[in-house]
Amino acid sequence: MATETLTYGNGTSLQASNLPLNGSSAGKPVDIAMDARRVFEVLKNGGLAIVPADIGYGLVAIDPKALERAFVTKQRQPHKRHAMIGSYALHKELHVLPEREANMVELLTRDIDLPLGVIAPLKMNHPIVQKLGSETLARSSVDGTLAMLVNGGKFQDELVRLTSEAGLPLMGSSANLTGKGTKSLVEDIEPEILAVADIVLDYGKRKFSEPRPSSTMIDFRNVEVLRFGACYDVIQDVLVRFYGITLPEDPGRGANFSGHLREAAKR
Repeated sequence: MATETLTYGNGTSLQASNLPLNGSSAGKPVDIAMDARRVFEVLKNGGLAIVPADIGYGLVAIDPKALERAFVTKQRQPHKRHAMIGSYALHKELHVLPEREANMVELLTRDIDLPLGVIAPLKMNHPIVQKLGSETLARSSVDGTLAMLVNGGKFQDELVRLTSEAGLPLMGSSANLTGKGTKSLVEDIEPEILAVADIVLDYGKRKFSEPRPSSTMIDFRNVEVLRFGACYDVIQDVLVRFYGITLPEDPGRGANFSGHLREAAKR
């Protein structure tokens, strides 16, 4: 499958393509509905896509074989897990949390409008979860939980709406080689990652790139931080202010580049 590159702004393309620009049919540089539909068509036919989220670019798939291709290309270690690309609505459908913790997620992602990686127990009998298949589920779930990126931006919400309505799981991770950090610009994505994608959607620099791209990840079974990420200082303030929960300080990328607390603890 030849790679499609949908470009942003001035029309500069990273790969040769005779396709129209993002939103060109409407005379504007970005058309989220059209772009999401085109990406969805690639994904449901077994493709891999590089797509924008507010916290950086992601490499996503629906088909398990495409997901494995992404895993191998990223050079991920076997212990690494796939995450679900989701929305607040999908989180409500698939995750199971007590009222207090559910209210925390709603406050952070809906009321205060922050991106967040939510880890919570999963409804294993939900049709979208069943579509993952046993092998993909085993590589995505830990102790019956699943990580889901919630509130990743308008494009992500539209793409997730399409996949959810079709009853399909959208899975993935950041569009970069393992250990090299989430990319806020398409032109910073490694050539190996660009080459494996069947479609690349370039929306320019992502909203949250400093001090960290990627999402803050919290296990809401015990409100434990697993990764420092975007808007972490705001999340810290919200949880201590409204729930009396004090989260650890982020030591910064110099001390912990990936932001993963458990990986840092093993060093």
